[in-house]
Formats: sequence, structure tokens, C-alpha cells
Amino acid sequence: MQSKVYCQMYSILRTSREGLLDALKSLSEMGYDGIEGMGDNTEGLSRAEFKSYVNSLGLDCISFHSLKDDAMLSFGQEMGARFTDIRPAENLKTTDDVKRAADELNRQARHIAKFGMKAVVHNHAAEFRRPLDSQDLSIYELLLLNTDPEYVGFELDIGWAQLAGVNCGGLIRKYAGRFPLLHVKECSRVAENDDELDHFPKFVMEMMKVQAAAGDNKNFIKGAPAFSPEQMELLYESRNWNVSLGEGLVDWADIRNAAEAQGVAAYINEREYYTIGGKKLTPLECAKMDCDFLKKL
Repeated sequence: MQSKVYCQMYSILRTSREGLLDALKSLSEMGYDGIEGMGDNTEGLSRAEFKSYVNSLGLDCISFHSLKDDAMLSFGQEMGARFTDIRPAENLKTTDDVKRAADELNRQARHIAKFGMKAVVHNHAAEFRRPLDSQDLSIYELLLLNTDPEYVGFELDIGWAQLAGVNCGGLIRKYAGRFPLLHVKECSRVAENDDELDHFPKFVMEMMKVQAAAGDNKNFIKGAPAFSPEQMELLYESRNWNVSLGEGLVDWADIRNAAEAQGVAAYINEREYYTIGGKKLTPLECAKMDCDFLKKL
């Protein structure tokens, strides 16, 4: 593999703001070339101290997720990131919905460019549905066609795309040059029905509606779902298709060849499920296994 191997910090810490510094040290020792950060967490260090610490470990911070305002974008810029994620609007139903979403992505990306970073669209599985008024192209492909390549790249999440039945190598070749980053995630099956393409399973979201009807107003924090421990476990189990790299359906050699032919900057490993052979491993144990696989690819 010519390009370098990175780790998305969400894989290791989820939304916790504790343990970041130790996790970074462990990833460096495993052989990761760098990280994709989550937000502006520095675990108490100043921005300058945090950058110095990351650099001392030999890690490159190539990109970020969840930089939500200009102050956070400036943090990404200070860390030397070249990319940051943007997401299309949810529940896109028609072709016009998708085109409006693409216009908004273009607007966000032009603003992000002022901070020296390129915006990359990150997907789950729902983006591979077709609009209700057209079965020709998926929502994802329409976003590719209606965003400005100068400002908008795509960070294809291989696992979610494979769950939707996408030939990822073929998609990369069809739209060569649009994929500066790949999220490396294994998948062991293809979704059996449309509901399985939802990021948050319907049965988990129905539980939240029951809570809300009972007067529990704590099930959303700043617009994002706040799941109970029971819901978190159900959500985790719904990701049980995310198996170890090389043990699923993904043709990694084909994806590597397609990605490197069009110029990929980084392979970014991400995990959402850590049970292997009936035993639940730690995120760091899985990160080591996945790093070893990628370094040999």
C-alpha cells in the first residue's frame, strides 16, 4: 500500500473526551502514520501543547470530523489538517432535494477552504438509496455530480457502502479523482431490506419516541440522539457486520488499486464493532489488528 494508514479517533474513544493522550501514544506505537481527529478535544492541553505532543509521537493529523464552527475550524488549521468532513442533509427524497443539499455542501466547502482545508463528504449507507423520482443514480452519485470538485471531495466509507451493496472499486474508478480519503471498514453482509440502510435502526429510534411520549426530554443533546445504555447496546449489535479487515466481502486489493490510481491521500481505519470470535476486544486491540492488515496490503 503506497498511501499512509491513519486511525479515526472515534473508533477508539467514541464521544469520550478522556484518554485521548494515552490513545495517541498507543496508536503511534502500533505503527499508525497519523490520525483523523474528532472535534477540538486536547484533553486539557493548550492547542500549541497538543500539536507539539502529536508531532512528538510522529503522528500526522490529516483530517478532522465534527469541526462545527469557525473556532473549531481554526483548530484544525493549526493542527495542519488538510481535510474536514461535511455531511449532506438527511431524509433526501427527491432529485431536487439532493441538488439543494449539494448546493449547501458547496457553500460549506467554500467557507472551509478559507481555513486551508478541503471539505470531504462522509457517508453512511442511506446515501446509496435512489431518489423517489428517479432510479437512475443513487443519492450519493447525484451528490458527486452536483458538487464542485475544486472544493468538495468525498471520504468514501467502504463498510457502509458495502452494506448497501456498492461495488466500491467500481465507484472509485467511475468518479476517479473525487476520493482523497477512504474510511477503511470491513463488512460481512449486504443489507436485506431498506430499513437496514438507516444509520440509526428504526427500532432504536422508536424507543426514543416512547421515551419522549413519557415526558423524557433528555433523549436529545444539542440535536443529536442521547441513547440509554440499553439503546447503545442495541445500536452496537446492529453494527455486527463490521468484522475484522480481510474477513468480509470487501475486495481490498481492488479498492487499493482503484484508490491509488486516482490519488488517495490516506486510508483511515474506523471500527464500530469489536466482538471477534465471540469475544469483545478493546478498541485498541482491534486497531492493532487492522493496522497490521493494512500495512501488509
